Amino acid sequence: MSKDKTKASTQEHLDIEDITENMVILKGGNVAMIMSTSAVNFDILSEAEQDATIYAYAAFLNSLSFALQIMIRSKKADITSYYQHLETSMREQPNPDLKRQIQKYMEFIQSTVQQKTILDKQFYLIITFSPLELGIRGLKKQPANRNKSKAQVISEARINLFPKRDHIIKQTARLGLTAQQLSTKDLIELFYDIYNPAPTGTQRIILDTASYTAPMVKPAIESPMPAPLSNMGGTSNVPPSPVGAMPMPIQPAAQTIAQPLQPANQQEALKNLQQATASAAQFVSQRQQTIAPSQPVAAPPSTNQTAQQPNPYNETQ
Repeated sequence: MSKDKTKASTQEHLDIEDITENMVILKGGNVAMIMSTSAVNFDILSEAEQDATIYAYAAFLNSLSFALQIMIRSKKADITSYYQHLETSMREQPNPDLKRQIQKYMEFIQSTVQQKTILDKQFYLIITFSPLELGIRGLKKQPANRNKSKAQVISEARINLFPKRDHIIKQTARLGLTAQQLSTKDLIELFYDIYNPAPTGTQRIILDTASYTAPMVKPAIESPMPAPLSNMGGTSNVPPSPVGAMPMPIQPAAQTIAQPLQPANQQEALKNLQQATASAAQFVSQRQQTIAPSQPVAAPPSTNQTAQQPNPYNETQ
């Protein structure tokens, strides 16, 4: 049995090869672009508005010449912050009638939460690019596409997906919806929340855009920083620990490397101190030489002149 044990990587269990340039690169060579969109409450619309929405949605489906995926995520919503906002508004409201209305609304929300589960729904539109869409040229170059760099894959995906994205944004605007492409950070947070679901809400992770490709994923928490050493006791060359990584211990070798540099630093500091002291002494001596001749002329005559002035009261007497 071999002693070398290969460590399993979390990326081996995922279909995602990389997330970059606001797109998702899959292991099969496909590239996906995800857009988030708003929603419309269809029930509160008038009959004419409902008919217009249905016709616009039908026109949107008929205009599609490519595959489109619609994903709806439903999660339990956390309304604690909203309830606290209502409490603050009720305390700050000077009108007693409005204060009673806010209190009744808070009681209604509390009873609704106890009887039903409040869900937060998010809507996403997904379009994909496959090398097979290039036709015969893509089939002929299919073995070479596996060794193709990510830059070339992203370049071909942009040419194919950007017109589709613009078309979807224009068509959804006719429905009164707002669609926008997810950024790289938003995509990382989305997939992190999918594979690590939270009980309520969406998780906001402390994660660098390059750290998710590491073979062994470390906790995304802030680690305490060690106290820096003083210059007199030696300077450590250990870099600060990044967010989400374990703090690097200070090795004895780093201290031994820094110890030969101490005499040179002390001599340089002493030399700088001597130069500063000499320049300060020279400045003080020059200042004293310039002030010394004018000192007996300025102060004593002013006192003597005031003493020799006659007193008008004595003359009147």
